[in-house]
Amino acid sequence: MGYAETVLAQLSRAGSPRGKITAMIGARLGKWILDKELGRGGMGRVYMAHEESNGNLAALKVLAAELAQETGFLKRFQREIEVLSQLSHPNIVQFYESGVQEGLFYYAMEYVAGDNYEQLLLQHGRLPWKEVLDAALQICPALKHAHDRGIVHRDIKPPNILRNPTGIVKITDFGIAKVFSSRHLTNTGGVVGTAEYLSPEQAQGKQATKRSDLYSLGVVLYQLLTGRLPFEGRSSADILHKHAYGQFDRPIKLVPEMPYDVDEVVCQLLEKDPNRRPGDAMVLQRRLDSIMRKLERKSQHTMAGDSGGLTVADNPDEDEMIEGPATLMSRLMREELERQNRGSTLGNWLNRPVVLLPLFLLCVALIVWAFLPRRVPPAETLFAEGSRLMFSAQPSDWDRAWTEYLEPLNRNYPGHPYGKELKAFQQKLDDHAALRKALAGLKGNGAMSEAQRLYLRGLRHCQDGDAAAAANVWHRVVNAYRGIDSEARWVDLAEAGLSELRAKVPAPEDRRAAVRKAIDRANRLRAQGKAEEAEEVLQALAELYRDDPGVQQMLKGAAKP
Repeated sequence: MGYAETVLAQLSRAGSPRGKITAMIGARLGKWILDKELGRGGMGRVYMAHEESNGNLAALKVLAAELAQETGFLKRFQREIEVLSQLSHPNIVQFYESGVQEGLFYYAMEYVAGDNYEQLLLQHGRLPWKEVLDAALQICPALKHAHDRGIVHRDIKPPNILRNPTGIVKITDFGIAKVFSSRHLTNTGGVVGTAEYLSPEQAQGKQATKRSDLYSLGVVLYQLLTGRLPFEGRSSADILHKHAYGQFDRPIKLVPEMPYDVDEVVCQLLEKDPNRRPGDAMVLQRRLDSIMRKLERKSQHTMAGDSGGLTVADNPDEDEMIEGPATLMSRLMREELERQNRGSTLGNWLNRPVVLLPLFLLCVALIVWAFLPRRVPPAETLFAEGSRLMFSAQPSDWDRAWTEYLEPLNRNYPGHPYGKELKAFQQKLDDHAALRKALAGLKGNGAMSEAQRLYLRGLRHCQDGDAAAAANVWHRVVNAYRGIDSEARWVDLAEAGLSELRAKVPAPEDRRAAVRKAIDRANRLRAQGKAEEAEEVLQALAELYRDDPGVQQMLKGAAKP
């Protein structure tokens, strides 16, 4: 009998745990005695508890009854426990143990006194950049520790980051968050995470990676520095749409006194393309550490200038003095000159004029040779070689044909007689490039659903500046696929797109009023005996609004000649 089946058997013998959670203070779960309630949510309650034998404190999560009675839930929970047991880091809340007693399913983890960063934001509005950098420098090694073990958090956000009274920062809810959080999005296209902190690739239904965690950390840093989120919306779908396609205000625009380097690294973390974010948490940590040290040095030099420029002579009792920038530069230059003067045997030999002059002349000769005009082959030769490669079965030969032969043919012989053939070759290259681009868009994404295909068509209309066409496509997506679970994500995104387009697309009544004026003009033309012109107006309207049933009805009612 497996772990989950064993737990279910215990639950069935113990009966339903409903109602048992309400009077837990002072009760015992395993070796833990519950002292007080710390918080509650859709998944259950969290208690501070102590171990009776030695008084050690822990935070105990007691799971909600409806979750504890699902076989699939318990199996997934056990897998998460196995993952969490791999984590042991000073900046990660430590997992202790899990168990079940009298139908109550629980697990114990390290108790951290202090506040989480959501509470700190409520208390202070926003935090000083030094405090934010210090927190990030502690979070990075914790993420690196998890990522090295194949664990992606997927729910980095202020409530899941704790700070104890001594300033130590710890991440909590590793692994568990992607299963339990009641506020997480798990019903739409496989998206897991909290909308406000979700990476663009997660918003598009793709798999989360370590760089997804770095994006979420970027959102957290943005919020801590500015007191607001980079993207907000009326619904989760609206926020997901903005993560994937929207633009945010740079942090320095909201907090002008923020150092530019801090603003730059936050913006890099919030790049839409994961490849443009830092490679991993260690790379990010090194950059943040460099920024912190650079800003601290700048601050020290500023304070030294404000102190009146004291020297050793002014303070003869000082054993050690911090060098000013001029003194430091002078010392470094002196040391470098001494090192060069010493030199090596080879260096001293190469530094002689009798050796340097021939080397200089050789370099000049190479540069001149590189810029000498090359003899261009005849136009016939260029076309023949290029044509041979263009008829190859290998597309890589086509690119070489154009780069090495056909493009030089165009450049050096603008009046050549092969214009028609080169135009056909160029079309062949363009068609192949379009095919490669289309296939690249499918890589790793699997089959595309119909609603997804149509939603992306509307998105392309937006990118082309045709808001009306985008709204038309998205309206149809919503009307056709609403209520189909497998297409729910694309329906939500289409609705979010429509809400943003309302101000840019003419309302139906405005469109109908314009059509009515055109029909009235056609009727006036008929009355003036200009039937052909009137018919042209009506035919143009019919063609322009062939997808609008309302306009088609209006045209049917137009006066006949």
